[in-house]
Amino acid sequence: MENDLKKLTVISDPSKNRLYFTVAGKITKKELGSFYTDIRFCVDELKPGFNVISDFSECQLVFLNIIPTFRKIMSFLITNRAGEMIGIMYKNSLFFKQIQLATIFQGYRPIYVSSLEEAEKKLADLTQRNGLRFNFHRKKVDYLINNVEGKGFILNISTSGCAVKQASTQPSVDAEIQIIITLTTQNKSQEIFTIKAKVIRVEENSFAAEFTDLDNSRKEQLWEYLVDESHCEI
Repeated sequence: MENDLKKLTVISDPSKNRLYFTVAGKITKKELGSFYTDIRFCVDELKPGFNVISDFSECQLVFLNIIPTFRKIMSFLITNRAGEMIGIMYKNSLFFKQIQLATIFQGYRPIYVSSLEEAEKKLADLTQRNGLRFNFHRKKVDYLINNVEGKGFILNISTSGCAVKQASTQPSVDAEIQIIITLTTQNKSQEIFTIKAKVIRVEENSFAAEFTDLDNSRKEQLWEYLVDESHCEI
């Protein structure tokens, strides 16, 4: 008989500032709820910017009624300032297909790999970014290039920069621009952020820019609005 204690495990490693958790077998809503509590205790032992490696490689099936709890876990990690999040999962598995279909919501999406070794290497190779990057669904953005207006949609955004897709006006690399984005909290209040930025990468109908004028106070405010917006339903 399967040992249920091995189905869900979570370990914090303060020396690496890293959280490891494993989800295996067929998981019920009650089991995942208890697991969420364990994750919260482990995160208390880590510092902001902690990285997460989650192993779903042995997870066989997700009952759709546990998807909201998965979302709560993701929201909790984001709110507590997780850094990079790496998911170990086979992309041809039923579980992966269920997650892709059942968790279409905005917010942070993990990087998926196929082994623990690949996850560790990915973290070692990744350039540390100043802030978690959020993905939003059809989030409009305006920008100015030498007083010429442009429009597009946010591909991803953090407190250090953003990527814009479907850009109506294409800037050049190293161009200084202004990014204008309206963010909404869960209680529907809004804040317009006008941020100076420098273009660091240009591709067809898209570009990435690094913010250049945010002090720590403004970064904190932007972070709070990004977290709130990521929790809003789409």
